[in-house]
Formats: sequence, structure tokens, C-alpha cells
Amino acid sequence: MNLEFYVNDYLLAWYLLYSASLSKEIDKLRKSLWSKYKKEYNFCYKDKQEIIKYGKDFIPDNDTIYNEVFESDVFKSLKKESNKHKMHLIKLFDNNSKVLKKCCMEVLKLDLKETYPVYVIHPRMECIEYNKATGSLIWGSDKDKYDAITVLILTIVKGLYEGYNNDYKEIIDSIIELAVINEISKQLTNTITYDIGNPTLKIIKRQIYPFWLMYLGNDNKEDMLNRMIEDKIAFDIDYYPIDKNMKKMNLTKFIDFCIKNNKHILKLGNVLKIEQEEEIEVI
Repeated sequence: MNLEFYVNDYLLAWYLLYSASLSKEIDKLRKSLWSKYKKEYNFCYKDKQEIIKYGKDFIPDNDTIYNEVFESDVFKSLKKESNKHKMHLIKLFDNNSKVLKKCCMEVLKLDLKETYPVYVIHPRMECIEYNKATGSLIWGSDKDKYDAITVLILTIVKGLYEGYNNDYKEIIDSIIELAVINEISKQLTNTITYDIGNPTLKIIKRQIYPFWLMYLGNDNKEDMLNRMIEDKIAFDIDYYPIDKNMKKMNLTKFIDFCIKNNKHILKLGNVLKIEQEEEIEVI
């Protein structure tokens, strides 16, 4: 799996025209273009998906507005900052790519695409999107060093399971968090990250965690206990017979396993009682 970063002039111009305004200069440019090209302004709104689909090969039906945007000082400034951010992301990915690829193989166990295009827009535009049809991302966010890489992978994995089984969305979201926000991030940063995540998923993640350790390949009591202590998550290991076949699952099969066995795995009352009594911190 590889991430390739681009700044696409047309996509950046599209966000300048249609996203939340970043400055008075952008407001002024928009009003000027609207007053001169109302029909074209409305027409260009549909271009976003075509730009994502064709990338550098995109050719607009009408480039009147785009050409004027490209000539503006506002756009030139946005493009300069977007290119600067792109170089920052490239450096982050290059510095972490070997570990990241290894993590994804070991944790996700999925046949991911060889390359994911990432279209970088201005970081203050605060946009993180995944296009499932093209397998591409739009990144316009100023996250810190490790968040950027983690959130990019999280966005891809969430996109893979979009609409997978909406009846069990919380279980799926919990497993994706365990995989990316917790395990992959832990391996990237060499720090304990199992206390991070959406607080509304905390209890579900807590219940899935023993099975998650088996999925990761902890196939004996000693390994399970060592990970439990390392991650500061307590559970009674005697209640969880070790299934050595679970480490052969990929993420999709593990999700299916948890959905199929959800009545056995999700015992909210017992877990709430355990959390009140145990001294070791839990997620």
C-alpha cells in the first residue's frame, strides 16, 4: 500500500469556490465571479466528482471561471500553502512508510490497493474525504505528525466498510478503531494508544478486546496477559478460551465473527460491573 500526494489545481479551485470561506479576499473573489458568471458558477458545482475521477486528466466543460481563479492572487497563495503541506505529508509518509505498510499487513490483513491518490487542499479547509469509487482521498487538515498518517489510514478503512452492515455499525466502528486508532497507531508511535477513541464506543471495544488480542495472534495465556498489562485493560482470561484459528482471520472475517456472535460478546451489564471494580485502566 502506497500513498501518493497531489495538488490538483481544479480541485483546489473548486474548494475555493464552494467550501467555507477562509478570508475576506476569498469572499471578495467569489462575489466578483458570481456577479459576472452566475450561470457558469452554478454549472461548475457538479465538477467535483469528475475532477476526482480523472485527476490530472480532467478537462472542464467550461473553464471561464477556473481560468480567472487561477490568475487570482488568492488562488496562488492557496496553492503555495497547499504545496507546502503536500511536501510535509510526503515527508511524514516516507518517514513512516515501512512501518505503516508492515502494520497494515499485520493488523488489517486485507488486500488493499497498491496506491491511494491523496489530493491535498489547503489545510485550513478542514476536509477529510474518501471516494470509494476511485479509492482516492481529499486531505485538507492540519493534523499533528502521527494523527495525519493515522487519520489517512482510518479514512481509507472506514471507506472500505461504508454501508457494510448498518445494523451493526457500532461494532464495525469499534473494530476499525481497535485496528487503526489503537493498534496501528500504537505501532507507529511506540506508545500505548488503547485509551484513545470515541467515548461512545468504549464499552463495546472493551468487550471485543479479548477476541481482538486473539485476532492479533496472541494464542496463549501468557501472551494475552502480557498484552492486557501492557495496554492497561483488565479482563478475566479464564472466561475467554483461546481460539488459535482467530489469528488466521482478516479484518472483514473478524468483523463478521463479532457480528455473528454479538449476543455472546456484548454483555454490557457484566462489563459495566467489571469496570467499576477493576483497578487497571480500561478503554
